[in-house]
Amino acid sequence: METEKIGLKKRPKQDGSTAYYWVASAVSRHAKDYPQKTVRVHGDIEEVTQRCQVLTSEQKQWLAQKGIGAPAQYDSTPRSLIRMYQQTKGSGYFEVKSNTRAMYNFSLSLLEEDCGMRRLSRVTGLDIRAWYDHFKEPAAEDGEERTRRAYQCMQLLRIVVGFGIVANITDCFRLKTVLEEMRFHVPRGRTEQITFEQAQAVCQVALSKGLTLIALAQALQFEHTLRQIDVIGRWEKMDDARDGGIVDRGQRWRDGLLWAHLSADGILTKPTSKVEGVTAEHDTMQYPFLRSIIDMIPPEERIGPMIKSEATGLPYRQRYFSDQWRMCADEAGVPKSVWNRDSRAGGITEGSDAGADLEHLRHHANHQNSATTQRYNRKTLEKTRTVAQFRQAHRTAKNTQET
Repeated sequence: METEKIGLKKRPKQDGSTAYYWVASAVSRHAKDYPQKTVRVHGDIEEVTQRCQVLTSEQKQWLAQKGIGAPAQYDSTPRSLIRMYQQTKGSGYFEVKSNTRAMYNFSLSLLEEDCGMRRLSRVTGLDIRAWYDHFKEPAAEDGEERTRRAYQCMQLLRIVVGFGIVANITDCFRLKTVLEEMRFHVPRGRTEQITFEQAQAVCQVALSKGLTLIALAQALQFEHTLRQIDVIGRWEKMDDARDGGIVDRGQRWRDGLLWAHLSADGILTKPTSKVEGVTAEHDTMQYPFLRSIIDMIPPEERIGPMIKSEATGLPYRQRYFSDQWRMCADEAGVPKSVWNRDSRAGGITEGSDAGADLEHLRHHANHQNSATTQRYNRKTLEKTRTVAQFRQAHRTAKNTQET
């Protein structure tokens, strides 16, 4: 069955619904030592299938690193080229961070599912344009086009074809020329932001539900303009459990905030995950709202990861954190178009609206250059009003001088 090739297994539940699982042994008979044996998969059938494809890609990557099983071979199809890219040690796939690799896997799974069995020698630019148009179709009849998803798929197609050239696959030389003549709409940068009032409302809802650490995460992201990953951390595949750390179901947690990052006098010092050698440093005492939530945590509980699931006692996995946050945001009246990740932009924009110097904001956000900070700095009515006031004041002064 096709479901077995991606490790998908189904089990009926007593209430009549179906539970979906990804099973490593259904993908490869060499899965005996693979750290992640079975994973419960949630969502509709499309989401379940794509998640299983990503998990399968990760398992095959692990097998390739261990030198287990037959290496992927090119058979003239995009699917075989994608698998070579994911399983060949010399490819750029192994050079990116695990969270970037997860994004790659999602786009590659879409390409593999919808275009994987075509013969590359017969693929034309018109075919590629049709793929792009298909990937950007709305998820629902009245939904928005998924331009960002389509664009990322095309970027990954370029990367995989580039790998094929390095691997001296003849079909890729022709396809690279075709892709060079094609342009795809670059998705606009996000313009959404979370306001302080919205962040505060999310925190209040979270606290009312007993989700104190969701509230703490939201406050930290907004007040200190920290990236989500630098607050909640991330889970990634591990090669050896003996390396220590927080381990669960074949994955190790890393990059999140620890209570050890917060000093007794309220100074938070945290190495960032984005750029090696860059450290975020903030005085939590300067933010009374944030401090009010920190002070809700008893001193004896300030050990280990700062943000954990109240249900499991383990650091949040990104999907579950996002679901919990969205539940609180919906109840707080935050629009669906606003995401938790927009907290960083909201904090930077609030600082800019308040008149903070751009260079100071750059340091606050731990950006390497002010151009990056400016991208997070949203346009607001407050800014245009301030400009209007300056212009009117200038005109008044000029008229006074002339008379």
